[in-house]
Amino acid sequence: MTSTITPRPTVGVRAVAGVIGTLVAVSVPPFLVGTLAIQMGRTMAFGAADVATAVAGYYAVSALLSPFSGRFVAWCGPQVALRLAALGSAAGLAGVALADGAAGVVLALTFIGVPNSLVQPASNQILSGIGPGRTRAIAFGAVQSAIPAATLIAGALLAVVGGSGSWRAAVWAVAGLVAAVQLAIPFGRDVPHRAARTPGGLAADAGAPVPAAVGGRPLVAALVGGAFLASIAATTLPSFLAATGQHAGVSPQAVGAVQIAGSLTCIVARVIASWSGGRHEGAESLRAVGTMLAGGALGYVLLGTGSGWGFLVGALAAYGLGWGWNGLFNLSVTQARPHSIAAVTGLTQGGVFLGGVCGPLLFAAVAGSGRYGPAWYVIAIAAAASAALIAHARQRWVRSGVVT
Repeated sequence: MTSTITPRPTVGVRAVAGVIGTLVAVSVPPFLVGTLAIQMGRTMAFGAADVATAVAGYYAVSALLSPFSGRFVAWCGPQVALRLAALGSAAGLAGVALADGAAGVVLALTFIGVPNSLVQPASNQILSGIGPGRTRAIAFGAVQSAIPAATLIAGALLAVVGGSGSWRAAVWAVAGLVAAVQLAIPFGRDVPHRAARTPGGLAADAGAPVPAAVGGRPLVAALVGGAFLASIAATTLPSFLAATGQHAGVSPQAVGAVQIAGSLTCIVARVIASWSGGRHEGAESLRAVGTMLAGGALGYVLLGTGSGWGFLVGALAAYGLGWGWNGLFNLSVTQARPHSIAAVTGLTQGGVFLGGVCGPLLFAAVAGSGRYGPAWYVIAIAAAASAALIAHARQRWVRSGVVT
């Protein structure tokens, strides 16, 4: 008896644009608060500890809800999930703009963790409809570039309002842009289906063998640990870069320009790294991830020097190398566990969100009332340790005898 295979739907440009727009919408709030923290502190009691608490709350809610959000997205469809996420982020930003104290900002940013938890499952479900190879690799890089694009927006706003502008007006402007993201999201709940697997591990609609899992549980544990430590460093960067620069005597306009340049560097790095992953897959992709993290650690050290040149060079290195690995890392995860992509991605994404909780809190605890140098050195250690764990994961992969 023959079976009919439903054709895989085409993932259009608008669908990918909707993912990118929504990812920017849910990613920009913590970066915006971190970037405008000094301006906010001039109108109400709001300092580094409050920034850390707000950002940690955002990531904590995201981490707690991620397992449930995946099932919710599967039930309602990715387009509906993206619309809800954009709407929730706009509402949370309105709460930030209306806040009259630190508690209001913390509550609003923590709430945005709810819509943030919806986006990654929806994104993965949509991108799964793109065929393997460089096209999918570039799509991963483009989507992951949405996050540094959010920091670019925050940096641009700092350059505009850094002197005498109103931070509340800036937040309202971003809330309006986030609400407009609805226009980029396609209507409908159709989702790309995954090809059914035969007992022999063949794709039912392609007849091609699926690569076996490699490295065992130690490889997965190393990937999760590496993602956790890398996220500790990466999420701290946009949250405290502006305060570090202004503490070192750099003008708000110059800090905003550096943040814009760093964000652009990160976007280019993510796309190029993911594009190269379409050619050098598997264990070699992890080598590239580890190298980028090690280079990022040097950037964090330069940020800790407190000098103007160290701030400029360190910011560019930290953004481009210490925060440009995400798309290539996600590609490596799918290659390491082709039979359980969603499950393993859930584990590594949990590591990323947990790092987002711990990173800002750790930085604020070390920095105290202005000791930014030692705090950045601690962040550099986390990035270096992450590079070591990724190198260990690669060794596990190589020892399994499967190197692509």
